[in-house]
Amino acid sequence: MKNDGAFRFTYFTDLFENTCSFYNEVLEFKLEHAWDRSDHDKGALFKAGAGLIEVLLLPDEEFRYAGLDYRQPQGAFMGIQVWNIDELFHKYSAAEVSFKQELTEQPWGHRSFSVIEPNGLILFFFQEQF
Repeated sequence: MKNDGAFRFTYFTDLFENTCSFYNEVLEFKLEHAWDRSDHDKGALFKAGAGLIEVLLLPDEEFRYAGLDYRQPQGAFMGIQVWNIDELFHKYSAAEVSFKQELTEQPWGHRSFSVIEPNGLILFFFQEQF
């Protein structure tokens, strides 16, 4: 069985517009697809490395499905490998992005920095030193 679909990190937010603006306008992630089917069914897919970040509007209680978890993500972070860490760090610094950690050399050999998005999730950008 072939299983080569795109990986998605998906979460719900009550800060839908702010979150989408952050990914699209501040971080300049490519918007792959967005939908607005109703006041309870809105979402957006942003390209991040070889995967996608799927941001969904947190629906009212009556529109929630039993099989999903609607709590704000905690303890999770997204690791995004890049090839131009210095350039990206300087670009985000100029845009006054809020950093969790400035550009640093990690003991395991990565150069990395992390940012905080509107929902408190950490995006950990790294470049491997080959």
